[in-house]
Amino acid sequence: MSERGSGLERRVDYGVLTSFYGSLLTARQQAMLGLYCDEDLGLAEIAKHLGVTRQCVNDTLNRAFERLDQLEEGLGLVRRFASQQEAITTCRCLIEQAMAGENVSDNLSRASRLLNDYLQEEETEAWPLKA
Repeated sequence: MSERGSGLERRVDYGVLTSFYGSLLTARQQAMLGLYCDEDLGLAEIAKHLGVTRQCVNDTLNRAFERLDQLEEGLGLVRRFASQQEAITTCRCLIEQAMAGENVSDNLSRASRLLNDYLQEEETEAWPLKA
């Protein structure tokens, strides 16, 4: 299993991964992850809710965590989404500064370069066989 934090941070991380890759998991894994990440239930509470043993919940969640980590390592959708959000936020800030009359040419040029760099990187990552 990956070295994600513990407690709340871990639940949030796996909740995000589940939102991207959840449909690639089994129905049982999806159900348990929903109760674990979204409903903040403990293993014993999930076991009672689903009528299974605590060990079954533990094993199922660990397999789901491992699968989510594998999917993110292979596909990188969460990492790419975070990178996209960072680029968009930075560009928005630069454009707002330009609209306010602050270093208009420089800010628009920086925003344009950032978008071009991001799009070039995205094209290279998304279509490695194309090159």
